[in-house]
This record gives sequence, C-alpha cells and structure tokens, in this order.
Amino acid sequence: MSRSKRVLALLVLLSAAGVGNAAEDEDYVAGIEKWRAEFDADVRTGGWLEPIGRYPLEEGTTRLGSRPGSDIVLPERAPAHLGVLTRHGRWVAFAPAAGASITIDGNAVSELVELSTQPGKSRIHAGDFETAVRDIGGDLYVMVRDSHNPAIAHFKGIQWFPVDPAWRVPAKFVPYAKAEERPVPMSHIDSKKMMTSSGDVTFRLGGRTLRLRTFTTDDGLFIMFQDRTSGRESYGGGRFLNAPPPKDGATILDFNKAFNPYCTVNEFVVCAVPPPENRLAVRVAAGAKYSRED
Repeated sequence: MSRSKRVLALLVLLSAAGVGNAAEDEDYVAGIEKWRAEFDADVRTGGWLEPIGRYPLEEGTTRLGSRPGSDIVLPERAPAHLGVLTRHGRWVAFAPAAGASITIDGNAVSELVELSTQPGKSRIHAGDFETAVRDIGGDLYVMVRDSHNPAIAHFKGIQWFPVDPAWRVPAKFVPYAKAEERPVPMSHIDSKKMMTSSGDVTFRLGGRTLRLRTFTTDDGLFIMFQDRTSGRESYGGGRFLNAPPPKDGATILDFNKAFNPYCTVNEFVVCAVPPPENRLAVRVAAGAKYSRED
C-alpha cells in the first residue's frame, strides 16, 4: 500500500472513531437528561413536597386539629378536632376525636390505638392530611403531610449544570479494616442518624487526587459532598451522589447525577449533612444547581 493510501486509511479510521465517540456522547447526554427528568418527576409525585409540619412530640397529651388553641394547628381543610396523641416515654398512642372520620393505615378507628414509630407504619389519615409519629435520631417527631400542598403545583423542576461526559470519572474504593457506625448530623434538627461507612473512594479531578468518605446502602455507595460551587452556584449544604457497588475495587462517580438533598425543596424534610472531610477543594460544575428561588 502506498504512503498516500496508508494516510488516507488512517484518516478514515480516525474519522470513524470520532463519529463513534460523538454518538456515544450523544447517547450518554440523552441518558442523563432522561435521568434528570425522572428525578424531577420523583420530587413532584414521590411525596417530597407533601410535608407541611414537623413537631417535637412532648410527654403527655398533644391535641391535633384546625381549631385555634390546638397544640398542633392544622390547615383549615383539616377537621377542627382531629384527635389526641399521648406519649409516655417511647410509648405513643392516638385517640380520634368523636365523630371524626379517621383511618390508620387504611383501617377506620374510633378508639385509642397504640402507634408504631417505624417508617411506613401507623399513618393517620383524615381527608388530604396524614399524620405520623417518627423516630428521627432517637427523638420523636409528629410529621404532618398534605397531599394537596400548593407546593406540589408550584414546583418548576430542579436547575442543572449542562451535561458533560468529562464529569463521569472512575474511582478506586479503599475499604476500611472495619466498617464504622458514624453519627451523622441532620438538617433542621439537633438529632443525629447512625450511618454505616465502610470505605472511601479516591479519584482524579482538576489534576488532583481527591478522596471522599462513602456510606453503605442496599444499592451501592452513598456520598455527600461539598465543593467550591457550594453556597454560590450549588446548594451550600452540599449535594448527594449514588455510585454503583465496587467491583474489583473500582466504581464510577457520575457527578452529572449529583443531586440536591430533598430538604432544599421542602424545609420539613430532614436530610443528612455531609461530613467535614468531604469538602472538595475543586469546583464541581456538574449536577444540580441551586438558588434561593428554587
């Protein structure tokens, strides 16, 4: 083959590789855009905009209802007198008001019922409103939700940085000798939640080798981080990122999927706070943005 033909063949191969990479990038961007649309849909329909109140549950009795003078005052659409919560230590019960149409986990109730504080259990329903007592970091709180909270209709979606495949980076998982149970501060409350941390990830960004503590979930790794966009272009409290479980000591960090904690869209949602060692000394212009208007 002549030199000119070899050069031409090389150019054809390079051109084909360029076309292939461009097509892969287009598919990747489309996949991220789809993921972001699904994230917005989850915020809108997944119940994150429904909470309208979070109240510490005191010892003794707590009256619930829309009537002024109730210990926890509900919106006017709620029954004037919903019922009474009673707490003695860790024991909690609910007595519905006479004549109030109340269900707990779908079952009509008319007398005192002991409540569970476990997630998904003992949900008290009256019309659009759901009330439950939950253990958050060892303390008990009354959580109130409204399925027709105006915030649902007003939600416009999350703002995002442009998708850039360069923010999808390989990472090495560095396991600890022994998994750690770590108390993690929570937003808006003084309580802390115990979370399991079994290792760090190390990776390269901006010409630097960086490290982040990870937390273990059923689906893989959960990472909370802050960076030089925090408090300026992104949420000051940091962002969250899920990563696949390590395989042969490696995983992928896709910062295009870095998302704001749900407490940024609803102050009554409680979110974990990133550990201080997870402050990156680089600007991560990827994933979710944030502004006071969000």
